[in-house]
Amino acid sequence: MVYINAISSYFPKKTLDNKEIIEAYVKFCDPSEKKEITEEDIFNQCGIRKRYAAEIEETAKDIGNKSVEKLFEEWDIDRDSIEYIIFISDALDYKGPTTACVMQHDLRLPEACGAIDVLHGCTGYIYGLSLAKGLIVSEQCNNVLIVTADTPSKVVHPADIDLSAIFSDAAAATLVSNQKMEGKLNFEVSNFIFGTDGKGEKNLFVERSATKNPADVAWLKQHEHLPGGLKRGRMFMNSPQIFLFALRKVPQLIDQVLNKNNVKFEKIDYFVLHQANGKMLDFIRKRLKISEEKFIINIENIGNTVSATIPIALKEMADEKSVLREKNKVLLGGFGIGYSWGGTIITV
Repeated sequence: MVYINAISSYFPKKTLDNKEIIEAYVKFCDPSEKKEITEEDIFNQCGIRKRYAAEIEETAKDIGNKSVEKLFEEWDIDRDSIEYIIFISDALDYKGPTTACVMQHDLRLPEACGAIDVLHGCTGYIYGLSLAKGLIVSEQCNNVLIVTADTPSKVVHPADIDLSAIFSDAAAATLVSNQKMEGKLNFEVSNFIFGTDGKGEKNLFVERSATKNPADVAWLKQHEHLPGGLKRGRMFMNSPQIFLFALRKVPQLIDQVLNKNNVKFEKIDYFVLHQANGKMLDFIRKRLKISEEKFIINIENIGNTVSATIPIALKEMADEKSVLREKNKVLLGGFGIGYSWGGTIITV
């Protein structure tokens, strides 16, 4: 058996409400293309009122480290027990060395510790869980640390208000183990499904962010007036296509997860999907005829934290003592950039 035994999350100190998002939009948008937007317009579009932003020089690794330190403290985890660290992010510190290797040193983990980066976004947590389970089932490790951390605010132009309204910086740390632990979560991890459709590449991507068409002097000059200067690239999203992708694939994802685990739809107590957009999720919920009580949407005061949305939601559920009961089944589903999608079921 494989268990999620502990989850902790970390949010940067800086927050941005809808008023501040609009002020940045007005300041940096092309006056000829300026749209009149209200705070309620933003909420009605994505269901978000507040999101988080890391400091300019604060990286995904930095906030990921803070989530791990919280994990060790909140759950009384011995750092010497960690045998493998998986860092999942769209914002690695380097092409090399592996950011997870640097984190091993930062976090004072044992030298007898494996360390890999997984460059993944919205489905990243599902991939991390599956890799951790594989390491444990194959008896290579007993305790695997998954760190999901992203800083999308650094690659969003403030004039792209559809993006700045949605995305948020945050991190989560998850301990996955081969046995139950007293006083811990003890969520049993079931079987996984995965899906990929790479033709969605240009419907959600970060331009000038890596080896294909990297940022040059002209690019840096063009954006030097912006906070952060878009030195790490600029995100583009075809919102209608992303919405259609989610409507098409998420119902299929749920059916496939249920079939893989031989579980009936009505036996699922909670559905925790990637928190992409509150209004999109509610549309999917209604289409699937899932009650509000069973369908978790926690995005209003957090935003879309990319790879960290699912563990953050699970942490909130665990903290709310009245929510989860023994034997509850929770369906987890990630979907988005890639395109990619995947899911599993955990049992309390």
